Amino acid sequence: MEFRLLGPVEAWTATGRIKLSAAKVRTVLAMLVLARGHVVSDDRLTEMLWGDRPPATSEAQIQTYVSRLRRQLGPAVEIRRQSPGYVMVTDAIRVDLAEFERHASRGQAAWSAGRAAEAAEALRDALAVWRGPALSGVTEFLGDAWRPQLEESRLATLDDRIEADLALGRHDELIAELIGLVAAHPLRERLRGRLMLALYRCGRLADALTAYQEYRRVLGTELGIDPGPELEALHRKILASDDSLAAPVRRGEHRPAVAEARAELRAEVRAEVRPAHLPPDIADFTGRRQELTRIETLLASGTREEPRPRVVITGTAGVGKTATAVQAAYRALGDYPEGQFFVNLRGSRPRPADPADVLGMMLQWLGVGAREAPDGLDARVRLFRSTAHGRRLLVVFDDVADERQLRPLLPAGPGSTAIVTTRPRLTAIDGVRLVDLPMFTDAEALGLLGKIVGTARVAAESEAAGRIVAFCDRLPLAVRIAGARLAAKPHWSLGSFADSLADGRSRLDELALADLEVRGRIEESYHLLTEPARRAFRLLALLDLPRFGIWTVALVLDVTITRARKLAEQLVDARLLDVVSEGRSPNHARYAFHALIRAVALDLAVRDETTEERWASLNRLFGPADLTLETG
Repeated sequence: MEFRLLGPVEAWTATGRIKLSAAKVRTVLAMLVLARGHVVSDDRLTEMLWGDRPPATSEAQIQTYVSRLRRQLGPAVEIRRQSPGYVMVTDAIRVDLAEFERHASRGQAAWSAGRAAEAAEALRDALAVWRGPALSGVTEFLGDAWRPQLEESRLATLDDRIEADLALGRHDELIAELIGLVAAHPLRERLRGRLMLALYRCGRLADALTAYQEYRRVLGTELGIDPGPELEALHRKILASDDSLAAPVRRGEHRPAVAEARAELRAEVRAEVRPAHLPPDIADFTGRRQELTRIETLLASGTREEPRPRVVITGTAGVGKTATAVQAAYRALGDYPEGQFFVNLRGSRPRPADPADVLGMMLQWLGVGAREAPDGLDARVRLFRSTAHGRRLLVVFDDVADERQLRPLLPAGPGSTAIVTTRPRLTAIDGVRLVDLPMFTDAEALGLLGKIVGTARVAAESEAAGRIVAFCDRLPLAVRIAGARLAAKPHWSLGSFADSLADGRSRLDELALADLEVRGRIEESYHLLTEPARRAFRLLALLDLPRFGIWTVALVLDVTITRARKLAEQLVDARLLDVVSEGRSPNHARYAFHALIRAVALDLAVRDETTEERWASLNRLFGPADLTLETG
């Protein structure tokens, strides 16, 4: 007797295939075989036969299916009733799944022992057992439960066989197969890596790099992530023509001189590499017409002979700096055909990116081998500027910490430029032009909400939509989160969601979805402050005032006017406080919080300041009084 699960579920004897009458009978057989001599409970059988909607007669039907199997399989197969279910004795039965596992295990053992030819043969034998998609002809419930893990075993074995073939120098025979596999499994990273290596070993360097870039685009579009470290390392080695990637020499073949081959490949890399690292464009990008026009004008103001301005987009957390930079970069693509970089410098994080590490990465993107990149920041700056000189490159530096981090990374030469996003205003770099992003207008905020939720839905509840964007303080990130939550809940009314945002104590909790969170973005800026500035942020938020002056700051914080001005300006630089009126002198400036930023500050004040200190700060301003202290 032989049972086959790796394809259509079948039972065979020496005289031929046994006709199994129905999908549910095949399901019961497959479950008993997959159990490998263990009991399959009635509950598990019910679940795999009918899901979560079993009929009232499910127990009787299971008994019928088992009786039918016993009759069709005959005395050669023993199926016993054993509480709480059934068990099949499979000792003398051949199962294709077990045969596949035996061959695969033999191949893996041979590979571990360094016997590549034996491993490739055994793994090929394992794969030959498969006849199509596993568990065909059973219920969807069993298929969904078991097919993914069986398919994963097949793909892992296939990957091991390809690795063994590569070790045997069969890269030229693998390319057609790998192209088909990558098309069928576009997100499977190891297959993509095998294709890149096979192409590289066949001298198809440009195709290998294209395969990587295609995968990077697929990941960004589908999942919003970058390739894993193993594939990144392979990509760097390909760019560097690393000796470790060289194909083994087959018996009777002649390999050209290593130095000559390496020089040829390096020249080809430099000629072919055209970095294209911009994130996917944003389909529902809204507004910013004036700012984009200004950026376009600035980027177009230089020539091949004259330096182009560097554009620095500034604004508070969540105002849409990155989205605007990417949109502007796509509009300017035609002027920078020799490469577009996108580098996240993590300036708002506790550990911003090191400029030397970033330069090493950008040099590899330009075709400089890892071994050619010198140690030390100054040496890498010189090599980067020399390599980039004469090219028309556009670099988007996202989330820059300060001038010290940015200055070494800027490309030299009149044909290249950079778009920078940052929260502080960076003005200490030559050729910088600032583009300050304000909050959305009401029309822009409603436009974005309509693109995400649907214009008809917004039009049907226009008053509620207006309340939503008002509670979001017209902050693009907050509007996007609100829209995404409503899009995920089509049965919610906009009015009910607006009511939930009306409660200031829970508003920040409502404006969070997956990895998007207003509170977290604002707190990134807060955590970069000095402790005195953090204290100022917390205590000033206690003021329920539309705007306040420097004297008020000094009284609330119990500091001198000079010290108060410095602390307030730290908050302004961090984009946590706005200057709404300059006045006749710095001491006459007027300040104000955006509503959502103040809400974050109030939460921090309640969490980190004692009740006594909160009362004391207000008493210094208003004097002892029967005040109701706002806490969020």
